[in-house]
Amino acid sequence: MVAVRVVPGASAAKVVGLHGDELKIKVCSPPLDGRANAEVQAVLAAACGLRARDVTLVAGHTSRSKSLVVALSAEEVIRRMERWISPLGPDQR
Repeated sequence: MVAVRVVPGASAAKVVGLHGDELKIKVCSPPLDGRANAEVQAVLAAACGLRARDVTLVAGHTSRSKSLVVALSAEEVIRRMERWISPLGPDQR
């Protein structure tokens, strides 16, 4: 399970690093009719090299803090997300 903090209304959809213990993802879509949730799934899937359907939102449907299940082992998710969760920050490795 991946804990995510969502920032809607951004100019570009992307993973930007950590927000406390959560992965921070910016999305362009407004939080209306599930559009931001769908975009969060797509962004996380792309960052992990997966299809959007391989990421499932399981909690936080109406919150900025969300929990998503990724169709990978926890170790593999960490390995693929290392670029953003490294203590050095995004793209600093």
